[in-house]
Amino acid sequence: MNGRKVLLLTASPRGAASVSRALGEFLLARLEERGMAIKSLPLHPALGDEKRLAELLAAVDMCSLLVVSFPLYVDHLPSPLIELLRQVADRRQGRAGEARQSLAAIVQCGFPETAHCRPAAEVMRLFAAQSGFRFLGCLACGMGGAAGGRELKGTGGVARHQLRALGEAAAFLAEDRELPAEVIARMGRPMMPRWFYNFMADLGWKRQAKKHGTRRALRDRPYAGA
Repeated sequence: MNGRKVLLLTASPRGAASVSRALGEFLLARLEERGMAIKSLPLHPALGDEKRLAELLAAVDMCSLLVVSFPLYVDHLPSPLIELLRQVADRRQGRAGEARQSLAAIVQCGFPETAHCRPAAEVMRLFAAQSGFRFLGCLACGMGGAAGGRELKGTGGVARHQLRALGEAAAFLAEDRELPAEVIARMGRPMMPRWFYNFMADLGWKRQAKKHGTRRALRDRPYAGA
């Protein structure tokens, strides 16, 4: 062990099926291989539970590196994560003289384009600056749905760019170094051709509509005349 502690905070309500969890856990395993003591906590079980929330906030205080992994919701952070970051920021006011801590983020979205994640990455950078963390960078990727419901290591060639980027990122994060642009760019590379992703996503919508008896309503425009 190198004496440094990393805390993975997963801010997705999907539990074991979460792509955010799979991405974060893969990075966590690579950091453990490099001698870091690891801990993983999900955000949602702590919501409304004072004891679990206190444990989570205490773990944030104790870690050397905080990794926040979350899905994009309408081009933004999930609202429970925003509330947690507000609480963390309030707790950290006036702690400038304490040991330095670092922060890295992982964000994924269901859109084909990784660019949708840029505002969320900027929010995490600003949070770090206002809360006294040293921001090491944000690993963002689109097409998160392509890895949905599976362990990341089991997605084969689909997530090959993301697997490589996470492995490379671990080498920098374990040494408390900022993520280089080439690693961030590799993380954001498409998992498959955009036309194929769109085709499969459209097929998924149609299957869901059929399951719920709403397939004939897919093209409805209830507010067109408003």
